[in-house]
Amino acid sequence: MGFFENNRLVELVTNYLKTQFEIIKLDIQERLEALLERIFKFIIIAFAFGIAGIFALMGLANAINQWLSSAFWGYLIVAGISLVVGLLLVASFRAPQPEKISEEVIEDESDN
Repeated sequence: MGFFENNRLVELVTNYLKTQFEIIKLDIQERLEALLERIFKFIIIAFAFGIAGIFALMGLANAINQWLSSAFWGYLIVAGISLVVGLLLVASFRAPQPEKISEEVIEDESDN
């Protein structure tokens, strides 16, 4: 038996590291669960707003049909407006083109 028990020290350090890894693992797991919960809630809310939007557009199309005394013009008008809005949204999602920076020639004052 020496002054220091190396086996016991190694065992303590090993157990400490295992405990720290478990704490880190649990922290990551909690964060991941919170993120997945937020994603799931976002999907449910987006679905609800999507269904509400579809019914609102159908109501608008039916109102235009009744106003125009037509069976189909309201649907075509609403579809055209939706297409224009969709194209504008797609155009806004394009990656911005990097601006060309004009290179200025910097004169070296040591040449003078």
